[in-house]
Amino acid sequence: MHERNDEDVAIGRHITGERLLCGLTQQDLADRLGWPVSTLGNYESGRRALRVSHLTAIARALGRPPAALLATDPSEAAVIERISRSHERAKQVLLFLDSLDDDAASA
Repeated sequence: MHERNDEDVAIGRHITGERLLCGLTQQDLADRLGWPVSTLGNYESGRRALRVSHLTAIARALGRPPAALLATDPSEAAVIERISRSHERAKQVLLFLDSLDDDAASA
């Protein structure tokens, strides 16, 4: 039997919040995924740890990048969402981060 841990519970709550933002019930999302509603309920409550493949499936069903579901802070999730929508934006962010690394290394 899997013991709940803080990460499983936090990810489950985040999935629940994203599902609700999409206006979906647990049954709606479970139907999209082709899963029993009890499976989704176990993930959302943190009673069951998510495998990467299931996290990816949930994210796809919600129209979100999987990394956004792992973000612990809503502002981090928002940044991930914005970056994931544009390859050009992702390159710009990488360039910016590289310049910060270069500045830190030369200081």
